[in-house]
Amino acid sequence: MRQIRFSLQGGLSKDDLERIHAQVLQVLWETGVECGHVKTLNAVSAFDGVRIDGNRIKFAHALVNEYVARARWENPGEPLGDEVTVSGPWNCLNITDLETLEIRPSTGADVREMFKLVHAANAGGICPVYPNDILHKLQILFLEKSGIELSRTCGSHLEFSDPTMLDFCIAMYKAAGRKYHMEVQFPITPLRMNDSGLETVWAYKDRDDVRITAAAAPIPQAGMTAPLPVFPGLVLSVAESLASYILARMIAGDRVDSHPQFRLDLVDMRYMTTVYSSPDHILYMLLLKDVYEYYYGRQKPGHFLQSNSKRPDAQAVCERTSYMLTLALAGFRRFCLGAGQLSMDEVFSPAMFIIDREIARFITHIIKGVSFDSAISAAELIAEVGPGGNFMAHDTTIKLMRTLFESDLFPRTNLDQWRAAGEPDVETVAVAKAKELIDSHDFRISDSVQSELDAIYAEAEKYAGY
Repeated sequence: MRQIRFSLQGGLSKDDLERIHAQVLQVLWETGVECGHVKTLNAVSAFDGVRIDGNRIKFAHALVNEYVARARWENPGEPLGDEVTVSGPWNCLNITDLETLEIRPSTGADVREMFKLVHAANAGGICPVYPNDILHKLQILFLEKSGIELSRTCGSHLEFSDPTMLDFCIAMYKAAGRKYHMEVQFPITPLRMNDSGLETVWAYKDRDDVRITAAAAPIPQAGMTAPLPVFPGLVLSVAESLASYILARMIAGDRVDSHPQFRLDLVDMRYMTTVYSSPDHILYMLLLKDVYEYYYGRQKPGHFLQSNSKRPDAQAVCERTSYMLTLALAGFRRFCLGAGQLSMDEVFSPAMFIIDREIARFITHIIKGVSFDSAISAAELIAEVGPGGNFMAHDTTIKLMRTLFESDLFPRTNLDQWRAAGEPDVETVAVAKAKELIDSHDFRISDSVQSELDAIYAEAEKYAGY
């Protein structure tokens, strides 16, 4: 028996992609990137193929191609199976209350509960919400402390603006036998570097007690910080991602994590919001997939999961399903930093988190395809039942029925059955499932580690003037 599978066809041609790359080389040599960080300017000026023009860094064609090859070598990827997965988002400032379903600012208590949710679901390691009620100087440290106490991952990956607070954080992770992972966002689109971010990379790149990611991940907004026409928009996206990666490698070698991440988002000029999961956005993601595969020589594993809806409503499900299904048919498998995230990145909905996971399971079933056994004698099987019969009790029906997709979140009941069940709505059922996951959380740290964390946090509170 074989599986009949389906996939999405079409996209950029090899000639299209080579034209993009040729223009990228031209942009990086003729325009370059702006950088006011003197230490960085002095360091990279020693490299062959780099030209400093005032406060702009320009890269020769051969140098760019050398680093493209390096990025491909450093990131060989991994085999991707059929399962489509989603993981929780970054730290949203609002949450849909599990009891009232009201959208409100998230709190420290929410941080702890939502950490339990994503950990119990094995769906990412960053806390979905932010502790707005914690003293500002302590907020990121509170996230990280909660991450150590409630998961095997971390709270945020956020960059501390206060080095002393970062040292408290590093000490907490050391007490737990772990290492803090901080992601430094230093490129500013279009084609500019953030001096503060570069300074952070310089300050921590040689330390063994913290892991640094120099995120070569600018976020150009087509029509605002990037051209709206697709071709020049893609050229800008690639140019500034490659420039950011090259600078990270020149500054820190392999002592930091870094790889080019190509982004190109759309802006809604009417509302001045980033457009997520619209038909146009989905098409941009497909184009970026082709660009990624041209530079990396392998399939793009996935992308972020986002929506402009404010509730887990028809808009959210329309946007999420069309986005995930289209991209999954194009080869994407992992949708990260987005499950449960709504209104771009403003709101975390535990119910939407559950719904997103079920949508991913739904799409996985489609990706796996349909069994097709042409060895069966169709004529004989049909003759066994004959005219006027039915196949409900046939052994092939009983066997295959168990392989069909079933969902208790999206049951296929009729009207009377739904009424008999109390007329449940999807959000209510999803909230109940979220609560079950939270209650199932069982991660614990030792009492000795807890005592060390509490002592370090108490010192941080004193430092913050709490």
